[in-house]
Amino acid sequence: MENAQIQSLSAYHPLITPGRDTGNGYYLSGRKFPSGDVEISAVKLTHEDRLRRGGGAKRKNNNKSDMSEVVLNKSQWRARKAVRHLCLSLQTDRLMTLTVRENLTDINKAWDCFKYFCKLMRWRYKDQWAYVAAPEFQKRGAVHFHLAIRGYFHANTVRRFWNRALGQMSGNIDITSPRKRGQNPKRIANYISKYITKQDSSEFNRRRYSSGGNIEVPAPLHGWLALGVPAISVIGDAMREMTRKSLREIWESEGYFDIIFMST
Repeated sequence: MENAQIQSLSAYHPLITPGRDTGNGYYLSGRKFPSGDVEISAVKLTHEDRLRRGGGAKRKNNNKSDMSEVVLNKSQWRARKAVRHLCLSLQTDRLMTLTVRENLTDINKAWDCFKYFCKLMRWRYKDQWAYVAAPEFQKRGAVHFHLAIRGYFHANTVRRFWNRALGQMSGNIDITSPRKRGQNPKRIANYISKYITKQDSSEFNRRRYSSGGNIEVPAPLHGWLALGVPAISVIGDAMREMTRKSLREIWESEGYFDIIFMST
């Protein structure tokens, strides 16, 4: 079966049915990426829970004293998931790092420099330039950027554009070789997403990552799994039908929601 024709996870296992809005069971959401990687998450819902239109499940925790921590954790998780999906969809094969010699601590100014750098890269490389980027603060407080990219870019050209974007400041760049061991889309996605850190409320609206270029994230596949069946076993069987890649990650959470996450 062609993945483009499949709209539900029920196509991959007889115990998985098309998604429903209510009832006792696991609401499943999964994606298969161009790299062949697959991930599926399962959220356990009871008759007290419902899926709201527009995404997400009804919040169980209504304690306002705990809400800020909950919101920050959820925001971090969503941002990391988005970065991971973008990297896997782009099929990134190398990393780029942009640094600044001066102690540039103004994150907004750093983003302005980065935006101009991307404008120059698009002018030179056209549609070839696609990226997923996350900033990091060094110990001295200076901002630098980590990028997941795909394809060859001449280091001298990249360095010249980055220094032009920095104006009166100066900087350097580093690009890893795709021949370097472990430079696969999944490893690169995990590397970039680790820089998405939990921020306090004063920094909550600050941009955590950026992406650009022609990156098409596959549409999610949904399904429903009734309680009483071995969820991990069923999801694992479904994933083996979706890809030849080995299952590498399984975790469960019984805190905010009862969640199962599995990926290649």
